[in-house]
Amino acid sequence: MTISSPLPVARGPRLPGPLSSRRGALMLMLLAAVIWAFAWGAHEHGAPVVRPDLSAVEPDRRFTIDASTGTLDLASVAVLPGEVVEFTLGGSAGAPHAFVLTGAEGAEMDQTANAAGDTVTRLRVPQDGAVSFICAIPGHEGLHGSLVVTPGATR
Repeated sequence: MTISSPLPVARGPRLPGPLSSRRGALMLMLLAAVIWAFAWGAHEHGAPVVRPDLSAVEPDRRFTIDASTGTLDLASVAVLPGEVVEFTLGGSAGAPHAFVLTGAEGAEMDQTANAAGDTVTRLRVPQDGAVSFICAIPGHEGLHGSLVVTPGATR
C-alpha cells in the first residue's frame, strides 16, 4: 500500500521584500494612520486663542461655578463683546483643569489657581460668535459648556 502525499495548497502570490510579512502590513497600517492624522487632525480652523497674562486685568464680572458635580453649567452666563470675565471652579481644589476654547476667534484666555487650589479662568470675550470650553484632562469630559456672545448688548 502506498500513501500519497496531500495535495499542495494553492497560495496567492507573495509580495516581494518587507511587504510579505506581518510587520510590513503593520507598517502600512501605521503609515495610513499617520497620513490620516495629518489630513484630518493637524490643521487649524480659524485663529488660535491667544494666551496672554490676564492676571493684571480687573475682570468686568466674576462667576463661581460648582465643579464638584463634574459638569460645567454655563446656562445662566451671558457675556458681552470685549468684556473680561472670570470663572472660578469651586470645589476643584486638587483636581487640575486644562480648558481649551473653540470657536473663539479673537478671544484671550488665562488660567491659574487661587489660594484654595481652585481653577480660575479669565477670558476676554471675542466680539461675536460662540465660545465653547472643554477640559482636556482625561476623565473630565463632563466639564464642557458654551457661551454665546451677543453683539451690541449692554450690561
